[in-house]
Amino acid sequence: MRKKLSIENANKHWLCVALFELKELQDMIVDSQTKYFGHLLLKLVGTDTIPFFFITNNGTHLRIVDTVNHFETEFFRIESIDREQCIVTVSLLRALDYEGHDTNLHTEIVRLERTSTKKSFDLEYISGIQLLSHDLLIKKIILEPKW
Repeated sequence: MRKKLSIENANKHWLCVALFELKELQDMIVDSQTKYFGHLLLKLVGTDTIPFFFITNNGTHLRIVDTVNHFETEFFRIESIDREQCIVTVSLLRALDYEGHDTNLHTEIVRLERTSTKKSFDLEYISGIQLLSHDLLIKKIILEPKW
């Protein structure tokens, strides 16, 4: 007889599946290569990252502090997922404003920068994910003089 999943475990299971699928898509962008066009998909997309944020069980965005590089972020790149344990490893994406300064205000973000900082955690307190535009990773900030 199959055990019924609790609501929390069912949610955690579907998040694991969704994040695994996201990881597969991200890997496909990086790894796909054709005989004549090489890494055309990566060139078309312009980045090897599908950015997202986590929504916690209380409805807020998960924020993680990078104590080495001294910034806080709620934007991530999937690095790996343990489907058995529902443990995710993400790298932190740094949110920057027009002047290249760190920002946590969504209205000021013009670019996300990939970092080497990785964090692993259980999805117990996560209820969802929201994908972001990959344009935030490839956007060039061009400041033109006003006059």
